[in-house]
Amino acid sequence: MVKPNNDPGCRQFCVLNLAGFLARSEVNGPGIRAVLWVQGCPRRCEGCFNRAFQPFSPATLLPVSTLADTILSLEGIDGVTFSGGEPFAQAGPLALLGAAIRNAGLDVITYTGYTHEELSAGGEPAWPALLAATDLLIAGPYIARLAKPDPLTGSQNQQVIPLGTRLLPDGLPDTGSSRTEFTIARDGTVTATGFPEPALIRRIASHCRGT
Repeated sequence: MVKPNNDPGCRQFCVLNLAGFLARSEVNGPGIRAVLWVQGCPRRCEGCFNRAFQPFSPATLLPVSTLADTILSLEGIDGVTFSGGEPFAQAGPLALLGAAIRNAGLDVITYTGYTHEELSAGGEPAWPALLAATDLLIAGPYIARLAKPDPLTGSQNQQVIPLGTRLLPDGLPDTGSSRTEFTIARDGTVTATGFPEPALIRRIASHCRGT
């Protein structure tokens, strides 16, 4: 756990340890969304899509205020998705960021490896604040043997839970098939997001290496 980042009393001096950021995506929830991946996860699910994001090691450290300014300067987005890593391991600063995003009229989706029951039991003091700043919670550990094609979840056990009225089931993507999105940055970095098939990622990586 990153205990300092779970402190509900932290304010503008709070920082987030980021694994990645994408300004625009159409496969991480309804509409066009910014996506923020945090670094560090204690759950360590077998078959995790983002194994490189599991270690609690410094990646990109940014103040909450800087991230809020960056996100709120983006044009044409409908909301922001928090993923990881484990967002609830950095619940304090993410709660502050989520509140700023929602106050600006955008919605927040949070992915977590914890179940809703675990989070509601209040294992950490900042968990309720992040739940309060979340409109849609995708909850539960990834279980490889229960993997299924779906726009929002990676395995059948995971729950899609509206926590407010901004994102209700009728407005969510249809289930039944997953989508994969590839974004090429100006420096040539390719980001694959959504729920890509591992074989597809291996083929693309092999092609990029010229093998």
